[in-house]
Amino acid sequence: MNLPPPELLVIDWPEGTLESWPILTERLKRVAGAAGKNDLFYETSEDLKRLSRGMDGLALANLMRKRITARAITQLWLEDAEFRRRMLSPKILDILVKQQLGQLGVVPLQNLIALHFRMFDELDQHGENLREELQDLLEQQLSTRFAHNSRCSGHQRDLLSILYTEAKWLLSINGPKHLVDYVYEEGLELDRAFLYFELRGLDDGRYASICRAHYYLNTLRELPVGQYHEVLAELLKPAVSQAPFKDGKRIGHVALEILIDRAGDAPGDEWQNFIMDLAGDPRIASTAQSYREWWQPLGEDRIEKVRRWLYKEDLRLFLSALEQFGKESDDAAMQRMFPARKRFIEGLDRLKLVRKTRLMLGAKAAFAVKNILGDELKTNFVRLSNAMSDKAVIYIDCGDFCLIEGSHNFKLWVYLRPPWERLYSYNTKQLSHSELTIRAPSGYKGLYGVDAPYEAITHSPSKWHNRFFSFLADHGVSIDIEQLMFPDDYRNYLRRFGIPYINPLKTRLEPLSAFSPRNDHAGGGRNQG
Repeated sequence: MNLPPPELLVIDWPEGTLESWPILTERLKRVAGAAGKNDLFYETSEDLKRLSRGMDGLALANLMRKRITARAITQLWLEDAEFRRRMLSPKILDILVKQQLGQLGVVPLQNLIALHFRMFDELDQHGENLREELQDLLEQQLSTRFAHNSRCSGHQRDLLSILYTEAKWLLSINGPKHLVDYVYEEGLELDRAFLYFELRGLDDGRYASICRAHYYLNTLRELPVGQYHEVLAELLKPAVSQAPFKDGKRIGHVALEILIDRAGDAPGDEWQNFIMDLAGDPRIASTAQSYREWWQPLGEDRIEKVRRWLYKEDLRLFLSALEQFGKESDDAAMQRMFPARKRFIEGLDRLKLVRKTRLMLGAKAAFAVKNILGDELKTNFVRLSNAMSDKAVIYIDCGDFCLIEGSHNFKLWVYLRPPWERLYSYNTKQLSHSELTIRAPSGYKGLYGVDAPYEAITHSPSKWHNRFFSFLADHGVSIDIEQLMFPDDYRNYLRRFGIPYINPLKTRLEPLSAFSPRNDHAGGGRNQG
């Protein structure tokens, strides 16, 4: 049978009704919030506030015998940060329960549950082990309330009955992780899990933040290497990254471990930028706060892995500065030589010879590099003195030899061993021209002997490659010349100089004293063999 359509319901609202709706809504919220709060409640709250400003232990204990006080003090712990700072402690919590004869009413119990979920790990700021003590108290109160109550064995689900059966894991310090594990096992969304466990209204505190952080970590474990995801931005928020995980580590530490372990040799810009934004450059002094806070817990293997990534960044920044200086100075010779110098440095990387780098920038050079990047310069670098404000210099350790290369008319310095510790130490903050060109070779001879060979090569267009290759060949170091030159330059080089003869007796330098610039070199004297 076909029924006629219902008549359209039309309500003729009086003029101004809709404009007053927000006022009515706000009034309803105030009424709901004040439910159960009468004049005695507010008087008790004011008494507690007065006691918090001038502590009277006896008066507080007497006041806590009243049932209304339990409601008022737990409400103030939830709502008033200053009161919480003065009046929340394991001792006062214990006094409250004892003065209530060991049994809290349902409203104070609900307030303490809300306090636990909203503050969670931050509770311990108000007293050692306060979070754990509050968890024990909640479990005891729930057990007392429901032990002989059939309400928990039926199908009814509310927060109190759920916590009675699930408190051991849901309230524990590892509760957020367990909740996220449950989400993944059941194929749920995190917000749906909050609803299932009746945590609605409690999903805006520390507990929920840590749940989301664990959820983000699981996302990182499945994210394709190098790919951006919005969880990276979330993990950079201090409230997330500094949240506790386990074994003394934070959520941020675990995020770093996941990305570093998964990235291999090529993290990609998105992952590398996230790591640098969160933890900073690991090539800083081990005594620095950011190093001790973020890098030290990750272990030396992960630190060295990230440092190896960052040498590519140093090479890129140095070459960017070199190119920019040539353009800004309108130096034709510098611009003409730049492609060959870039090919040379990138060739060292292609041959996988680069083990360590140390970027050095004068003030003007650093400013130029920042302009090139278009954002904050994240990489750690040594500052050059004012006399070198427009210079960029880079130290490159290639294992069998070490280089110091610079912009403008700075020579290419070639050593067979690390010449002077200050050049590459992460404790070094600033270097001068004399330290790079006088103190470094002097320190080299002091370490390995006055006849320890090195070379200072002027970048003359037709000769500097040959001087470099010849120096290495004379001391038994073989290198793939072709990878360091453009094809035309390589052919011209062969026609003019030929393939250099490699000395079969490789020069080996050992420190003259027991103190070595590297931990993996020891012994004394210089020898060939």
